[in-house]
Amino acid sequence: MFGKKKEEPVPEVKEEVKEIIEEKAPEVFVPADKTVIGSGIIMVGNFDTKDPVEINGTVRGNIRSTKSVSISKTGSLVGEAALGSLKLAGRIEGTVLCSAETVIASTGSIKGNLSTASLETEDGSTFEGRLSMLPKKPAPAPAPAAPDATPIE
Repeated sequence: MFGKKKEEPVPEVKEEVKEIIEEKAPEVFVPADKTVIGSGIIMVGNFDTKDPVEINGTVRGNIRSTKSVSISKTGSLVGEAALGSLKLAGRIEGTVLCSAETVIASTGSIKGNLSTASLETEDGSTFEGRLSMLPKKPAPAPAPAAPDATPIE
């Protein structure tokens, strides 16, 4: 009853079974260049990224992303954020700087300061704090034609 357990040998996988497993193994889909914080996850800390971010859980800290950040209905951010663009269906408590557009869905709420170049809000969304509208970045000017080039008509 309280004696030593006998260690059973680990069965060896036959070569033909290995081939079947390798052939039938499902392909794993890995989204390209996207950070996802899953529902139920609480992340504490700061992070910088050049990739889009999707927050379905909770982030307590600061985020810097040159791309878009989307916060779902189940997602929240408590901290500061410097972003390319924001799509908010969850909630934010803190300061947000968004260099492009901010879209707040009907379920989204911000409690804090927001600086953005463009703001779109849906009926039902809430915002409590200070709003600063940033100048929109001008469209890049077309490259000048080479001096010896003749225009195509």
